[in-house]
Amino acid sequence: MDELLTPIVYVLVIGGVAGYFMGYLIKKISGMALTIGVFAFLLLYMAYTNAINLNLNELVATITKFADILGPLGFTALASSAPFAGSFVAGLVLGLRRG
Repeated sequence: MDELLTPIVYVLVIGGVAGYFMGYLIKKISGMALTIGVFAFLLLYMAYTNAINLNLNELVATITKFADILGPLGFTALASSAPFAGSFVAGLVLGLRRG
């Protein structure tokens, strides 16, 4: 029984702690969202007025390639470990509330 219980508790604790810290980090970074949005708007405005040369097609292609690589990996990891995902979500909610 102990051989079965130890890995489950380990996965639940790691998932909860990781979720808590991610929630805390998201809460703190969300305060910078306005600053990031203004910076992105100014960057796109300067590209529109040709003040800077920004290759938007290459930027979109790079982001799409990055998302295509990481998207399936995240879903596979999430689907393969339901206890981790559950404890991660619980920790995430706690981190968002306390952050």
